[in-house]
Amino acid sequence: MEVGKEFITVVLNEARMAGKGSIIVRSDLLDLDLLAMDLDRKQVQWVAREMDYDEAHSKLVSALGEQMARDVPTFLDLREALQSSLFLPPTNLDVLMTEIYRLNERRGDPYRFPRQMCFGLDTNLLYRRLFSRLLLAGEGCRVRPFDPEKVQVLIPSMAEEELSRRVGRKYDRRDVEELKRALRDRSVADDLFNCLNKNGRKALNGQAEVVALKRTYNCWSAQGGSFVDDKEARDDEMLRSVAAEMFEQRVEVLFLTNDDKTRAHANAHKVPSLLVTYPYDVPSTISYDPWLMTELLYDLSILHTSLTLKGTGVRIKGEWMGKSVDDYRNEKVRVTVPGGSALSDRLSTDLRIVSAIRSNFPWREIR
Repeated sequence: MEVGKEFITVVLNEARMAGKGSIIVRSDLLDLDLLAMDLDRKQVQWVAREMDYDEAHSKLVSALGEQMARDVPTFLDLREALQSSLFLPPTNLDVLMTEIYRLNERRGDPYRFPRQMCFGLDTNLLYRRLFSRLLLAGEGCRVRPFDPEKVQVLIPSMAEEELSRRVGRKYDRRDVEELKRALRDRSVADDLFNCLNKNGRKALNGQAEVVALKRTYNCWSAQGGSFVDDKEARDDEMLRSVAAEMFEQRVEVLFLTNDDKTRAHANAHKVPSLLVTYPYDVPSTISYDPWLMTELLYDLSILHTSLTLKGTGVRIKGEWMGKSVDDYRNEKVRVTVPGGSALSDRLSTDLRIVSAIRSNFPWREIR
């Protein structure tokens, strides 16, 4: 079944109703258990220790050439997925939310605040999908509901170009055969011919964030700047374009970034900035907002190409031969279930119901 990522929630609900309240998520690529989740308590019971992760990673890359070895997801990727899905939210999220709530108030009183404010987003926060996932966060992240249409977001065109340029190399047949020889389960690589490498998959996930922001927030683009390969020079060009947009549109901009060095460029161009910082340590147990589990599994499926929900027979693929740019923008996954199982029958019925709702009801407009 090729479905929107929201269907992962349906899978988890059916698993829970079938008595599978605790599920282990396994990376089929690394042959490693990544985490265990307790669906009843809304808690991650444990996350793979860095030592165990590194051992599985080393075992796989030792059987690969240099190019393919660089493409195997690392423990850093796992940590970033936990951060991006807000299982490990920014340490200063309360500061950011105060600014968002304040912006909502300013929009409601243009006589007191004729010069409106907006948020500028650095590329690293598009990768982390921060703003789209704030709309799914709740008590677990101490986020109160807000109206995204009242939040103005400025996306530098150079940030979008950076994402576009990272979509590059694809796996050829030699890559796939090399991966098959290294994997215990060779079927994991069967459907990866002509698929994007890890950096390309992450970049298309970042582009999906841009699409999601333009659909939900009040967005526009800051044009200008010459793209250069040197990151520091590129950041300087990007902040120059943001400063020009501030002047031309007569708006106040708070530029958000996860890179402290980028703030130096913002300061040089007199653009106010806020460093969004994430925790480094991964705790053994993590409480989470239920809707965010779908986001975590979606990101992990893109990084690892294939996940198994142990005990259910369900496999979630984030990449497959023929997956298109539109599939990424619509955040599609491929879900497989053993034929003839009770879970398979229920999920097939659920899919028909969900498809009928999607085609006859403006579900994206409901918040």
